[in-house]
Amino acid sequence: MDFNFTKAQRDIYETAGRIGREVLAPNARRHDEEASLPLDALKILADEGFLKLTVPAAYGGLDSGAKGSDPLLYLLAIEQLARYCHSTAHCLQVHSHGAHYVSLVGSAAQKDEILGRVVAEGAILNGTGSEPGRSARGLYGLLTTADRVDGGYRISGTKNYATLADIAAYNIVFLRLRDVPSPEGHLGVAVPQGAEGFHIVEGTWNPIGMRGAVSPHLELRDLFVADRYVLGPPGANPSIRYQAKCHLGFAAQFLGATEALFDYLKAYLPERGTAKDPYAQLRMGELRVGIEATRWIIYRAAWLWTQGDETRAELAAMEAKHQAIENATIAMDRASQIAGSSAYLEGSPFARIVRDLRFQTLHENSDRTSSTIGQAYLGQSFDTTARL
Repeated sequence: MDFNFTKAQRDIYETAGRIGREVLAPNARRHDEEASLPLDALKILADEGFLKLTVPAAYGGLDSGAKGSDPLLYLLAIEQLARYCHSTAHCLQVHSHGAHYVSLVGSAAQKDEILGRVVAEGAILNGTGSEPGRSARGLYGLLTTADRVDGGYRISGTKNYATLADIAAYNIVFLRLRDVPSPEGHLGVAVPQGAEGFHIVEGTWNPIGMRGAVSPHLELRDLFVADRYVLGPPGANPSIRYQAKCHLGFAAQFLGATEALFDYLKAYLPERGTAKDPYAQLRMGELRVGIEATRWIIYRAAWLWTQGDETRAELAAMEAKHQAIENATIAMDRASQIAGSSAYLEGSPFARIVRDLRFQTLHENSDRTSSTIGQAYLGQSFDTTARL
């Protein structure tokens, strides 16, 4: 395992940092206050080639993603962007995983059209499986249903947490075939922008954190999706355990946002006059160690995707995600102790960073992740896609 970045990795890391400092940081507060998508930033990311990070090289992309030739590449971009705006990093993560899914299950014609538009036009993709109440039903316990009709499917249901739905050229939506139990009946479709029956529910995104990663509810009302936009056969997503291939994207976000806490304190504590306080020094040291430990477990997990043992790579990705969540949770508490209440005044970047991290880490269930890892090492049956 080589701990040095390749030239491509270094270039992405440095470019993401530059975009973060020059574009994301100055606008993060506005997108937080408005709960608005960072459209300008996404355009710049498209111009810089970031939207094609997980598109295969054969289609003009940079071939990252868990099953790509360089699984770390897109994670470095997400990590760096999250240091300056967690919401923008999440938008890139969602798009990147959507593109990677198409690359893994899409037909040649679908890749030509959908991934071709990503590369040529900077087209945005997403991926939405969430529904109200799904946590109680499990990852594949979907209520959105599809009925077979001539030439495709008629789809009805309600989805939530549909990040980028407003601007996506294709909304990748997961549902189930009526009367076919999951996971066998689980199905993914790419809904082209402007499709009749696809409705974004206004006013359904007003959270305490991650406000710039606008993720509204969707109402699918007798939505017709032609066969040409059905992504893989029924059960394709569960059969390749695709959710396990997304764990590191979340981990990179949490790492970058935790680094943002450290960056803020590094500048803030000397201004506050507490840089010489031994407890402030202690907490800063703890934060730094936690960040570095988390960084290298994520990077190692990314490397394991290149080593041929997919189950081991999936478990390592779960372990890295768990470590990133635990470290972020501890960091929020310890950073708050030495920042003091003044850091939470209105408009403070510190307050936004904490709100974003707290909201986003709750998207994952650390107890379920730990239990799954324990099952694996105790020789019991386990599911690396378990997260809810």
